[in-house]
Amino acid sequence: MQPETNTSTNVRQSTEDKLNELLQKLFELSVIVYDFQPDGNKLVWKKINDIIEHYKEIDDLKDGIDSFIPEEVINFVEHGKNPDIFTQGFVERAATENQFTNGKIKAVGEFRQLLSDEFTKSFPDLYDNANNMLDQESTLTVVQPTTQPE
Repeated sequence: MQPETNTSTNVRQSTEDKLNELLQKLFELSVIVYDFQPDGNKLVWKKINDIIEHYKEIDDLKDGIDSFIPEEVINFVEHGKNPDIFTQGFVERAATENQFTNGKIKAVGEFRQLLSDEFTKSFPDLYDNANNMLDQESTLTVVQPTTQPE
């Protein structure tokens, strides 16, 4: 397991290095274009070819990375936003949905208890059957070993 993690880390580090080099090449190209001289055509073409080569190298490294980044996070970064904002919103939504679901579970449990109480008040002769039925339902959620009939 360690070599795979190490390889993934190396590929990620290589990709990061290539991206930094690409940024440097793009900056150099912008400086050359800003101070463009008529005889600097070959230099501009050389820098453009270097940038294309860097894009090819980065494309070759993509297969070695096994991380998944949600599209929403990429969109946040593209729009100049901090991806931590997405993570914070995601966690808050998950917590809200969890509270909502827990509220539903509690409400169903309370309704079940109220129904059981009213049932036993209305049909006292069936009280034992109601308790047996509720006990059977709660044991159905737990897998019990069965015995063979004799």
